[in-house]
Amino acid sequence: MSRVRFIILLGMALVACAGTPVPTALPSATPTPAPKRVLFINGNFIPESGYPHSRVTDDGKTPESFSRLRAEVLESDLHLAVDEMILTGAAAITPEILKNNAVVVLGSNNRHLQPAEVDALQNYYAAGGSLLFYADFQYGPDNWASDNDFLTTQGIEVLPDNFQPRTKIAFAASPHPIAQNIKQIEVEGISQFLISDAAQKNATIIATCSPLERSGCALQPNEQARVKAKDVVACVFVQQNGAGRLAGLCDRNLFHNGPQKDGTDLNQADNLIFAKNLFGWLARK
Repeated sequence: MSRVRFIILLGMALVACAGTPVPTALPSATPTPAPKRVLFINGNFIPESGYPHSRVTDDGKTPESFSRLRAEVLESDLHLAVDEMILTGAAAITPEILKNNAVVVLGSNNRHLQPAEVDALQNYYAAGGSLLFYADFQYGPDNWASDNDFLTTQGIEVLPDNFQPRTKIAFAASPHPIAQNIKQIEVEGISQFLISDAAQKNATIIATCSPLERSGCALQPNEQARVKAKDVVACVFVQQNGAGRLAGLCDRNLFHNGPQKDGTDLNQADNLIFAKNLFGWLARK
């Protein structure tokens, strides 16, 4: 082959190669992060009532169900995954159960927590976990015992159900995220929180049911006698411990599916907005 012909053929090959797109590696697909998880550790029900209360994983056919809270607020609005554990006498709260949950909800039960269970909750909170507490008589007499085994370590105590009728609790102007766009929530038969003077240095009081003498807010006489001058009786409070977040709500009834004739549910007042704010803050959404 002549030198001239070789150069011509080489030039043609280079031109052909220049016109051929060089395949590039496709970017690897970014894996979709797993949704944050909320674990409800709900109390068992009073045997004589005949059915369980405030379940998040039931069929939603009873007004007391939490299925709307789960489906509409937690799963749809906040994109959280929801699990449920029923705190029977045979069940136990362990570090293994708590881990991998962004939020743990303690619906109280008629039994004390074992020291190992309190330790597990304290370690979870100290490591940046979020806890929500509420008590209710439908979880059994002395149902608040399990909540107080933890809360008293923070200088806070949940009081027994006051068996009072429906009432509205007004929210004062507050910059806190869970109070945004809330004028009032509606509750019934509430278990309020006694927050000591010392505990108020860490806790933020979001809403109180006051004055305590009015219908809906009144404490039982034994509890009223225990309130000291500098104590606060709160319906909603929050507290932070480093990255950990803690909240207390005086009534689980506002989470009910409804409709409720005498109780309360998500449809009343600003209950639905409040539920979204509360869990959004706890889950850091």
